[in-house]
Formats: sequence, C-alpha cells, structure tokens
Amino acid sequence: PPAWDQGGHLRYTFHYWQALTSGSENWWIDLLNVEPFYPPFFHLSLIPFSLIFGFTLDTAIVANSFYLTVAILSTYGIGKLLCNRSAGLMAGFLVSCYPYMVSMSREYVISIMLTTAVTLAYFLFLKSENFENKTFSLLFSLVYACGLMVKWTFLIYTLPAVLAGLFTQPLSSRKRLAQCLYYTGMILGLLVLPFFIFILGEISWLPLLAEFILIGTLVKYYSTEFLSPQKLLNLIALTCISMLICFPWYAHNLVNISIGMSKFAFPSEVLKGGMDWNLPIWGFYLEMAERQMGMPLLLLFVFSFIFLLIKKAGFNRTLLAWAILPIIVFTFINNKGARYTMPALPAMALVSSIALTQIKSFPWRKTLYALTGIIGLVTSLNAGFGVGSIPLPFLGGQLFGFKNPPIVQAWPIDKILDDIITEADPRPGVFLTVRTLTNYMFFQRGGFRNSAEFRELPIVVKSVKRNVGEMTDFFITKTGDFGMHRFKDINPKLTRLLEDPALQKTFEPFKSYPLPDGSEGLVLKKAVQPATNLPGVDNLEEIGQRFMTAFANYPIYGIKDAVNPEISVISTENPDDIFLGRYKQIKFKADSVVSNKITIDDFELIFENVQINIYDLILNNKLILFDLEKLTPKGTLSFDSLEKDAFKAMKEKGLVKIEGFNNGLLVHIVYTLPQGQTLEGLIRINFLFSPGQMI
Repeated sequence: PPAWDQGGHLRYTFHYWQALTSGSENWWIDLLNVEPFYPPFFHLSLIPFSLIFGFTLDTAIVANSFYLTVAILSTYGIGKLLCNRSAGLMAGFLVSCYPYMVSMSREYVISIMLTTAVTLAYFLFLKSENFENKTFSLLFSLVYACGLMVKWTFLIYTLPAVLAGLFTQPLSSRKRLAQCLYYTGMILGLLVLPFFIFILGEISWLPLLAEFILIGTLVKYYSTEFLSPQKLLNLIALTCISMLICFPWYAHNLVNISIGMSKFAFPSEVLKGGMDWNLPIWGFYLEMAERQMGMPLLLLFVFSFIFLLIKKAGFNRTLLAWAILPIIVFTFINNKGARYTMPALPAMALVSSIALTQIKSFPWRKTLYALTGIIGLVTSLNAGFGVGSIPLPFLGGQLFGFKNPPIVQAWPIDKILDDIITEADPRPGVFLTVRTLTNYMFFQRGGFRNSAEFRELPIVVKSVKRNVGEMTDFFITKTGDFGMHRFKDINPKLTRLLEDPALQKTFEPFKSYPLPDGSEGLVLKKAVQPATNLPGVDNLEEIGQRFMTAFANYPIYGIKDAVNPEISVISTENPDDIFLGRYKQIKFKADSVVSNKITIDDFELIFENVQINIYDLILNNKLILFDLEKLTPKGTLSFDSLEKDAFKAMKEKGLVKIEGFNNGLLVHIVYTLPQGQTLEGLIRINFLFSPGQMI
C-alpha cells in the first residue's frame, strides 16, 4: 500500500479522472476543485498511464522512468552546451546514479517530474540564447508554464535562468537602470494591472486607464539598446503563455495556496525528518545533500565546486546559482525535507562533470572517470537494491546515501475492509464509517481510504478528531509502533478507546491481523451493550438535562448561554431502545443561545431517530452521537449581532455590513491595514434552501 504522500497523490489522480469522466455540466469547476494546494499537471499526466496499468503505485514507476529519461537527456544537453560531449555524458550518468533520483523514481510523488521540468527548462533557456531565439524561447515558455503547473516552487529553481536571461547583456549603469525600469513596467503591464482589472469590478476602469497609460509610456521609451525587438516579443509570449495555462488554476485556488504555504512553509515549529549528523538546523540540507548523492559523490561535487571557483574555467554563474540557491532558500523555510532541494541535483552533476573535464592530464582524467563510474554504479545499485547497512564513519548515516529497495511486504488493507463489509452487510445505499487510529507508513488512513474508493466499497474512511466514537461503525488500529505523531495525536484517543468504560461498553474487538512489522492490526466494531445498570438511564427528564449540559461543551458547535431553555426527549416504540441510548426525538428550544460565538434568537433544534453514547452521557457528561436520521435547525440571526462579532474579530479595525437579498446575503467588508491602506470587499452568499428538507 502507499505511504502518506504517495497515497494522497494517487488519490488526486483518481479524483481528476473522476472529474473528467463525470459528465457533469460543471466538470471544469470540479477539475479545479480536486486539489487546492498542488497544481494538477503531474496528476493529469499520470491518467493515461493509469488507464493502461490501473490506479496503482506501479503506474508512477512507469511514468517516472519516462520523466527520468528526459531529465538525463536534458542534463546531457546542458553539459554539451556549456562544455563538451564528455561533460554531458558524465553529468547524465551522475544524475542517473544519485541515490535520491533512483529512490524517488519508484515513488508516487511529484519530485522526479519537477526535477525533469526544471532541467528541461534550463536546457531550453541555454538554447534560447538569453531569450533571443524565437523557437527555443517559445518552447521554454511552454515548459515554464507546465513547470509552474507541476509545483509552484518551480519558480525558485528556475529564478537564476530568468534573471540571467534578463540581465546577462553588458550595459552601462545608466542603461542598466533604464532596463530595470522597463522590466518593472512590463511586469506591471502584463501581470499586476490585469490582475486588478480582473478583481476590482465596478472600479476596474481605474487600473484599465493606468494600463493604457503604461503601455503608451513603454512604447514611447522603448530602446533597442537594452532590449531587442525579438527578445521583447519572446518575453511577452512567455508571460502570456504562462498566464493562459496557469491562471485558471492559480486564480481559483489562490486563497488555499496562501493558507497552505503559511501552514506548511512557515509553521510555528520547525518540521523536519530526523538528522544523523550533530549539526544545528542550518546544516539540515548539508546532510540531505549526502543522502541525495552519497558521501563519495557529494565530496566530488564539493571539490569540483571549489575547483571551478578558483580556476574559473568552465565557470557558469547561472549553473552554480541553480545548484546553490534552492539550498539557501529552503534553509530559511521551517518545513524541511530532502525532496525540496532535489531539482538542484542535475546542476550538481553538471558542476562535477565539468570540473572533471577541466583536468588536463589525460591519465588522471581517465582514472577519475573510471573511479567516478565505479562509485556511481555502486551508489545506484545500493540505493535501488541494497538491504544491508554501510554506515558513514564519524558523522553517522549511510555512506552511499538514501536507500529504497523493493518492498515485498503484503499489508492486509483490502482484506480488513472486505471483512468489515462481510460483518456489517450494509443495505444498498448505506455507507459504513470506519475510523483509523494509526499513522504507520503502510498502515494508515490513506491506504484504507484509497482501497475503499478505488474498489467502490460502501465505506467512508476517516480519522478521529475530537469525539472518540462519534458516528463510527468500526475502528482500525495496531499494536506496537502506530506511526508519526503517535503520542500527541493518536495515543490519548487510542488509550480512551481501549480503557474508558464508556467506550468498552460500546465497542468490542472484532478481528486481529498479523502485520509484516511483527505487530497486529486491530479492528473494533460498534456493539452497544444495554445500559440496564446505569442510574437514571430510564429517566427521560434527567437524560434531557444531562443532554443540555453536555451539549454546552460540544466542540465548536456546542450550545451555550441558553436563555429559557426547554428540552424534551421522546422514546421510541421499543422500550429496550432507552438502554441503548436510542430515541425517536430530542427537541431543544431556547429564546436565545450562543453557538460558535454567534448569538441565535428563537432557537430550536430537533434530533430525529437519534442514538447517543448513553454511557458517555451519564458517566462522562459527554455528548457523542452514534446515529442521526435527521437534524432540523431553526433560529434567527441578527445582522447587527453578526456585524458586532465581525468588528471584534477584526480587532476593531474594520467594518462589516450585511444585507439580505432573495435567498442569500450580501456582505460588504472594509478593513484598514496596519500600513494605513483601506481594503474593501464584497461577498455574495447564496443559499440552496428547501424548507423542512435541506439547507
């Protein structure tokens, strides 16, 4: 089964295929909504392979083999352009031998395709002659746009090429300043002002007027001294092609990308894998370079880098910036991982190969070629098939870098879900809720979720958030090591599931499964024991009062500060249901309540055919819903109250005005930034509302 990220990317590919084949009138919007954080090109490119080989992890190996071949050929082409054919051949060989390239080519992740896109972009940039060649500039534009649709970090890796293309031409200080101002004007005219024209609505005529004035100014002050006509056209084509290909997805998901980057790129704590070397956090990517290349090939790169800096023969600043810039940038980003600097590996291979070709002594050069070839083959074979440990002396870790041998273990993901279906035997149209309390690499929610979706099983796989047992038919967990974040997130919930009397009485062991790591997979099923011995279980008035108390502490949507509350509990026709926590109706009314910090007047909430964990309610004063056929809310929201709440939420630096129209709301927002600027926005919210049925 797939590991964490691999399973997610496999699922995204499947969902893109579903969106494309759904036949929906809104298929384009569905396509843009599949994944709001990662651009779609990688997943879309795997659909043809998936249709041939199936939606499996092996599909990525086939596709990555193709992408890796393109990366090797592009590296060869760059080496040949910068130096000679020998440098290109050696660089292509080194790229194919680096442990991380070998390892990631077997994984269902973006890394290989992203590295290929970056390498191909650099090759086409060199062929474009600093954007002067029409044909290769056009090809560069297409690859550049596709690279941005693989991952947004593509911009970081290719920044040296773009800057080199813009500023390589030698100019005087005055002309360089004029060139910079002209480029700034082009950015404003091609990117910034069109964006404001797009978003400003009624006052879009202001940036439109500025656009016409700016274009006139650029035409008037254009000079061939700092920008040739062909290069100008090529840069405009680059911008337009990138906007045409990238704008729909990026514009649709801009907010989600921003939130995701703030969460994952700059978390409150440094997120990283384990380090073997005793280095501070700034040395993280030094160790990762060793894992990516192996110590012998890393030393070759380091000595080659120093050699080229001293000798300056074959020195190419763009190439060196490509190798070093990603390491510098990602060192300052809290979320760290070895994959993030992987697109710099072809540049490191090129630095190493160019340095080798600069050795003038033929016997020495021939000897080093042979030694590099032997080390490269050993490193590659160790990464792909090595199972033993060859430790790196003194520093720790592995001498030949990261290893990813074939996995031959069989994890019973499908069997567990099949056994659950057999046991529950759900009616047609009824879905079971299965929750996982494990995050082990090959035994976690993603693997079970993918199996259920791909095989169209009537199962919804979820994790456990706050209320353990809520709306749950089965739990899946394991003994021993149950994965990352186990003590912080999983262990308290698992301990409660296995030891709390309220859950011991409602969930029982179903089956256990031997797992390849020597542990056991455990499945528990909901089996509520009649609570005949609980005090007050048959007193519906007392149950109602306990329900109100527990409801006040319900996470997020709890009902607090109720004014004149009333509650009624109506039993079903089956008298035994009382001892199972099952009722025909629970009706809660109040003149006003507060839910999620919002005041609601004339409040009423009706639970119909509802089952709660009666043990949790009586023993722990907790409200845990087991089953609910229908929930009917009723209440009045005061616009004045909502506006005051919004004013407080914006720390009294903004105003919100809410108006009703037809079946919706208009929300007008004015907010003052700390810098003094005032932002205004208008939100239109439409409700699909069928009284008594749905909202």
